[in-house]
Amino acid sequence: MKILSKQPVPEPAPEPGDEAAIDARDDAYELGGWSTGAQANTTTLVRWVAWAAICGSILLSLGTFLSRPADTPSTDQQPPAGTGAQGAAGFATLYASEYLLAGKGDEGRLAAYYPGAATLRLEGSRGRLTPSQLTVTRLRQTGPDIWSVTVAARLQPPSPPVENDDAKEGDSPDPDTGAGQPGESVRFFQVPVASAPRADGSTGYVAMSLPAEVAGPGTVEGPHTVYGTPQPPHDRDPRVKTIRSFLAAYLAGDGDLDRYLAPRTRLTRIAPAPYTAVDLTSLAADGPAEATRVPPDGTVQRLLVSVRARAADGTTLPLTYALTLKTRAGRWEIASLDGAPEARPAPAPSSP
Repeated sequence: MKILSKQPVPEPAPEPGDEAAIDARDDAYELGGWSTGAQANTTTLVRWVAWAAICGSILLSLGTFLSRPADTPSTDQQPPAGTGAQGAAGFATLYASEYLLAGKGDEGRLAAYYPGAATLRLEGSRGRLTPSQLTVTRLRQTGPDIWSVTVAARLQPPSPPVENDDAKEGDSPDPDTGAGQPGESVRFFQVPVASAPRADGSTGYVAMSLPAEVAGPGTVEGPHTVYGTPQPPHDRDPRVKTIRSFLAAYLAGDGDLDRYLAPRTRLTRIAPAPYTAVDLTSLAADGPAEATRVPPDGTVQRLLVSVRARAADGTTLPLTYALTLKTRAGRWEIASLDGAPEARPAPAPSSP
């Protein structure tokens, strides 16, 4: 089959001197100095270039994210890296532990945390002070990327010295005074920590000086709570039955836990169960101290419950739980296991 192509029909040439016809034709084929065909081609080209640039940017960002090195500690005695306050707290805890354990010849160990320790001259044997527990009790930022971390250290008493028959009588500690064998103690050390980005993109930390021993934090009077006076449990109180059954299932694995929970309340029993039995010793309520009847559905009450949980070896441990109960279908259910007792709102300041 022969395909005939349609030939364009030539436009009649304008008469000489017909400048208006020439201008009209030029306006029809030219826009802004570009021919309409060239403009269409250029628009398509610009569109493809823009899409290529966007896709390239996305792929470059994804590749940078996937290839970014993780904040992992190096193996050449460098402390692990972290982020911000959390990293500074962890670094200070490790530094304080090494500082307390250090003895003669351990200057290099400390220098991994505080470079200035390389010029120190330590005395005594390593492990003379042995921290059995360390925890951060205060953390505050004192400047840009500078943190002051207070670490509490529970120190074990040193091991008794090995008896030496050749030792002089005056060298032995007095057994009556216990000199040289102090008991367990808790001491506090303030550690200044600076942070900065490392060449691999992770965050690095360094101690700015040796630790400073400081006084521990003081205690304060706790806030008043909303609960009334603790009362012994009574079997005629329907709240007692719910609480006993709930804690038996939660702590001792006795019974179905979900049976005692309000709708949309989710709790998981402790597994394996650490106790064999739970005895309810007292409860303090935000409301009536004792109730013999279940109030209308939807009633909410907060209680502070004390129990003694019995372990498999027969020993008991006192525990306290802050609970919120709610009524439904004529019974009490556990609405929540609260994180802390409910504090009573502070009184409004009196006007002058």
